Amino acid sequence: MSYAITNEIIDIDQQIEIIKVKRQNMKEYEEQFIHHKSIENFYDCLKELKPEDNFLISKIYGKGRDTVIALNSIIFDSTYPPNTPTLKKLVDHLSVNLEYHKNICESTYRAVEERIHELEFYEWSILEMINICKYICADIDQISDILNLLKQTKTYRLQKGSLQMDDIDPTMKPNTTIQNNYNAPIQQSMIQSGHNNTMTVNQINNQTLQQVCNQMREIIDQSNETPEAKQNLKDIVSEVEATNNPSTFKDAYTKLTSALSNHLTILGAFGSSGILTELTKYLG
Repeated sequence: MSYAITNEIIDIDQQIEIIKVKRQNMKEYEEQFIHHKSIENFYDCLKELKPEDNFLISKIYGKGRDTVIALNSIIFDSTYPPNTPTLKKLVDHLSVNLEYHKNICESTYRAVEERIHELEFYEWSILEMINICKYICADIDQISDILNLLKQTKTYRLQKGSLQMDDIDPTMKPNTTIQNNYNAPIQQSMIQSGHNNTMTVNQINNQTLQQVCNQMREIIDQSNETPEAKQNLKDIVSEVEATNNPSTFKDAYTKLTSALSNHLTILGAFGSSGILTELTKYLG
């Protein structure tokens, strides 16, 4: 089954598969929690502490393991087609639950981390479980980035009702009377006759494309990617900027979106800022 119901810039099903892989991470985290309890005898090291400290620090195991068990189940339920037959149902169900469980996990490890520093109580198994909780939160953030990206797809917006089919296929729109001004300059005449929705590279202002590319570079520079990754993306942006016909632009655009599939945060920023929508006008 494919969740996409129209052509998309990104592969929706591939992104969902990435989310599914996180289930395996949760299983491994649970095994590590069990190891620290059963093999490392985590609870034994807490006996020397005051009852209130014992109670607080022991939450790193209880809350942490509960979180991975819950997330494993939630990811399965949310990505099982009979439960979530549409992309919108999948994204909305996951979004609510992820935020709730991240808040629990993050508040727990922060409280425990703060307390053990105050006590100077650096038991190895406790430090390891704190790190596991940080990994859990990082995985949740990655899933959230994917969900934010999926919310910008045409499929999600169609199912949400914020996008209509005739927005995608102009032939579905009712015919309207068009008045042409044949005495006007060619660009003005095209705008008045309704041909400005899809523009070729030669018909648009190169300065506008340059501004879009500069905006992309700013977003890339502000990201947390490595210097090498940033430079690679900016080199591709320069290729987009240097195009002078629809064919070369399409090649550069495809290369850019392919590269961005490995940098979901930047891709999401491009989508939310309207850059991707602006670039599609140049496809011709």
